[in-house]
Amino acid sequence: VLRRARAGYFGHMTHIDHQLNRFIEALQEYQVRGNTFICFVSDHGELLGDHHLWRKSMPYEGSSRVPFILSGPRGCGITPGARPGQVVELRDVMPTLLDCAGLAVPDGVEGRSVLPAARGGAGPLRTHLHGEHSYVVCGGAAHWVTDGNEKYVWLSQTGREQLFDLRNDPHELHDLAAAPSHATRLAHWRAVLISELEGR
Repeated sequence: VLRRARAGYFGHMTHIDHQLNRFIEALQEYQVRGNTFICFVSDHGELLGDHHLWRKSMPYEGSSRVPFILSGPRGCGITPGARPGQVVELRDVMPTLLDCAGLAVPDGVEGRSVLPAARGGAGPLRTHLHGEHSYVVCGGAAHWVTDGNEKYVWLSQTGREQLFDLRNDPHELHDLAAAPSHATRLAHWRAVLISELEGR
C-alpha cells in the first residue's frame, strides 16, 4: 500500500513537471521567457507514511517543507542552481515577485523578498520560522519553530515537545528533546516559541 501510494504521488509530480514544461514552452513561443520570472512553490507536502502519518498540516518535514524555486531571465543576477539556504515561507512569494518586477513592497507586509538571497546577498531573511496548525485529527494542535538546521515541535494538546537536528537527521527520526546533551538547545527553542506566542 505504501509503495502504491508513493508511486501515485510521484506520478502526480511528473504530471506537474510536464505542465510546467508546457507553460515554459508557451513563454518561449510568445517570446516573453527572456523577461519573465518564475516562482514555483507548493502549499504543503504529504507525509506519505513518514512518522506513520498520511496527511498535510503536520510539523514534520514531509508535510511542512515545500519547494521555493525562483528563476529569472538572463542578467537578472540569479545564479542558476544556487541554494542560498535561507529559511523562506509562502508569505515571501508576493514581496519576492514585487521585487522581481521592480515594485515597492507595501508597508505592513510580513513576508520578505528572497531575490537578494537568490542573487547571493548576505545575511539571513529571518532567524527562524514559526509554523502552527490549530487542529488536526491525528495528534491535535501543533506549533513548531525552525531555522532550517534545528526544529522544535510543541504538540500543545498533549504538551509533548520534540527537538530535531535537521542537519544530521533530515528525516526527523531521532527526537532529542529528552537528551540531557540537548537541554540547552531545547530551552533555547522553547523560549523562541514562547516569544512567538506572547500575548495570545
